[in-house]
Amino acid sequence: MRRAAALVLAALVAALALTGCGGGDDEDADDGARANDPFYGVISAEPLPGEAQLARLGEAGVGTLRINLAWGTVQSGPDAPYDWSHYDPVVRGAAENGVRVLATVYSTPSWAASTAEIPPLGAQLGGFEDFARAAVKRYGTGGTFWQEHPEVPELPIADWQLWNEPNSPLFWKPSPDPGGYLDLLRAFTSAVKGVDRDARIILGGLFPTPSGGISMDEFLRALYEGGGRQLFDAVALHPYARTPRDALDRVAQARQVMRGFGDTDKPIWITEVGWASAGTPPTGLVVGPAGQADYLRQIFELARDERERLGIAGVVWYSLNDTPGPLWVGHCGLFTIDGTPKTAWDTMVGIAGGRD
Repeated sequence: MRRAAALVLAALVAALALTGCGGGDDEDADDGARANDPFYGVISAEPLPGEAQLARLGEAGVGTLRINLAWGTVQSGPDAPYDWSHYDPVVRGAAENGVRVLATVYSTPSWAASTAEIPPLGAQLGGFEDFARAAVKRYGTGGTFWQEHPEVPELPIADWQLWNEPNSPLFWKPSPDPGGYLDLLRAFTSAVKGVDRDARIILGGLFPTPSGGISMDEFLRALYEGGGRQLFDAVALHPYARTPRDALDRVAQARQVMRGFGDTDKPIWITEVGWASAGTPPTGLVVGPAGQADYLRQIFELARDERERLGIAGVVWYSLNDTPGPLWVGHCGLFTIDGTPKTAWDTMVGIAGGRD
């Protein structure tokens, strides 16, 4: 419920801000496992996709599935054992269908903070590090999940993203703090790489101009100035904008900041971007079913064309399925709530080079 409320607020903020202003198989998959091109991605909110939808994603050519890996979902209390039953089926189904999971480690358990958006710093930092280590031991290279299920093609989680839009007060409470994020990032990177040194750390996706927050450029500069360059392997953006071209301009903007600090080789992930087929308010983010399909095609084609120049690792469409409610944010799905594919889904299949 907290996540849903945050998304509603994010929708309003984004709307106000906007009003004012070919995939093949991945030959590098572990142990010969078939994997689609990770450049073509989607994010799934809860509930996570089941076996049939994961198979459909794989056939379609989708190569990345971004999910939120929540500490509180795995551990019910400070002394409770870890329970991975919520995530095991999606990791299994994704691997069986050649889809890599990109794990966003976001939210603090209700038993550790009054709201999920308060970062687990201070007394909670040790428990957070333990959880991060346990997640990599479970799903990373050679993890216990793969040992327990040798019949599943090993396609470990290699990309670990820390938090969601940490430059926005909707997701980092009480207010965004680059220094606090760096503290969490140091702990997270140490925990993840201490288990799997080849794992890739991705920054939390930055929203370009969050209301009441810190702009993408300013926040990213602060991370570099605070000595964070060695703590992450990729930058992530959520460049919601009126048009796909405007979204790619935000990526170029971030790349310029990175170049200013001599960080030219690290990739940029677009870990969220999307437009709605319906919903309110009527901003540039609500473009109708045909417009949604057209903008999906445009954003992937533009990003693919700029892949080398801007160092774009992949694009993750928001989102896989519609969610209840009248606001636009719940209507960005490739499928309706009842599972009916939209025109945008057919476009996604064509762009990713798969079949449905």
